Amino acid sequence: MERDNYLLITTHNNTGILQRITGLFSRRFYNILSTVAAQDVDSEFSHLIIVVRGDENVVRQVEKQVSKLHDVLEVEVLDPEHIVLREHLMLKLARTEETDAEMVAIANLFRANILNVGQDTMILELSGSPKTLNSLINLCKPFGILQLLRTGAMAMSV
Repeated sequence: MERDNYLLITTHNNTGILQRITGLFSRRFYNILSTVAAQDVDSEFSHLIIVVRGDENVVRQVEKQVSKLHDVLEVEVLDPEHIVLREHLMLKLARTEETDAEMVAIANLFRANILNVGQDTMILELSGSPKTLNSLINLCKPFGILQLLRTGAMAMSV
């Protein structure tokens, strides 16, 4: 059964490692749904969270192939039942005086931050689960979404 799989990859923080990892996915025709990379507290290392959709065979094959790459120290397939999963969203909406109150009410409902209110735009910010972000996006569509920026999934084992 296909599902989203979360891979936590620990690497040496060397130039080109992200390109080598994503190139491996490309060569094997695996689609990356999202990727987040960041330096560890110890700047010698980096952590990548890569989300790939597939069944158990696909994720095990990806895990084996990535772990063979130079500079990769560890590949862990995170159990979706035992992770904290978050994404970050910034959303620029078209606004009018007539829609202000409703837009603020929706932002408050989701505990989204209002980062900026311009003459004809409003920018919201929200961190949460992918489902929560999708719900906010769907509720904001009628106002007119002018720009949407969204990070990939960030996940941590509990």
